[in-house]
Amino acid sequence: MPLKRYLLDRWKLLAGMGTALAVTAALLCALWVPWQAVVFLVGALLLCFALPLGLDWWEKRTFWNTVAQSLETPERLWLLPNDLTEPPFREGELFCQVLDMVARDRVDQVSAARRDNREYREFVETWVHEIKTPMASARLLLANHPGELADALEDELFRLEEYVDQALYYARSGSVEQDYLVRELSLEGVVRAALRRQARPLIAAGFRVEPVDWTATVYTDSKWLEFILGQLISNAVKYRGEHPVLSFRCREEENAIYLTVADNGVGIPAEDLPRIFEKGFTGQNGRRLSRRSTGLGLYLCRKLCRRLGLELSASSQPGTGTQMTVCIPRGQFHLVARESL
Repeated sequence: MPLKRYLLDRWKLLAGMGTALAVTAALLCALWVPWQAVVFLVGALLLCFALPLGLDWWEKRTFWNTVAQSLETPERLWLLPNDLTEPPFREGELFCQVLDMVARDRVDQVSAARRDNREYREFVETWVHEIKTPMASARLLLANHPGELADALEDELFRLEEYVDQALYYARSGSVEQDYLVRELSLEGVVRAALRRQARPLIAAGFRVEPVDWTATVYTDSKWLEFILGQLISNAVKYRGEHPVLSFRCREEENAIYLTVADNGVGIPAEDLPRIFEKGFTGQNGRRLSRRSTGLGLYLCRKLCRRLGLELSASSQPGTGTQMTVCIPRGQFHLVARESL
């Protein structure tokens, strides 16, 4: 608390003190007290007023400066009750009591929100596992009754399963660390697994998939990475052009491996490209070409990548295709693996 602000807040008290000193000096002069004695007495009174005010300002200055520093760093604001010592003045005590009550209330709210979020996630996970049973039964029934109608229903079941998986991974995206197994993986194997899972829509759309003839080893979670690649492949199918082609390119560097999923589809308009990872953003292509677009696929991919320590970026030219690149840091896992050989 600056001294100027402290004095401005107490201008009425200071005005009263000044008036008292002036009246005292006038009375002494009226009683024919020598002026040297008047100056001495007024100075002594002034010192008696100034000392307690100075001590009071110093105590409040230390206290309120601590509060002001916490306001400059909002992440520490809720730790303020632990940083403050009990002040020796009443308004400070009341402030600490209110702050403590607010902090306790916030802790209760955060705990309740986390509990509700956990219960919601558990419900979604249970629902997903339960709904997969009738979906599997429906597939068996369709397999026993082949035909055009069965094929059409199989396509719809595939889309339904994609949305169910998306709901499951969205629910788990807030706690990836609880379902995350880091191990050495063949990146080629993960890509082939994602292609096998998306084989039906790729074949139906007439895609030509360029051979995956490279080898690379990464350390990450295969299930989550396969889901991310599946979403990128699904987007390529949705926004394909004539004679669609899908390719996978791998570039190995000292600190990271870059996997690029490229297509020759309609591409992304330049004004939409900076926003494609925003939640719910469908862009011009989503409104014009795909009625099933929800704006969640790329948002979820970016969120999962960041949770796993990966990075997802995009480049595109309208009419020529889109390239989605997943950056997988090497970390120190590959060095440990080499040393153990």
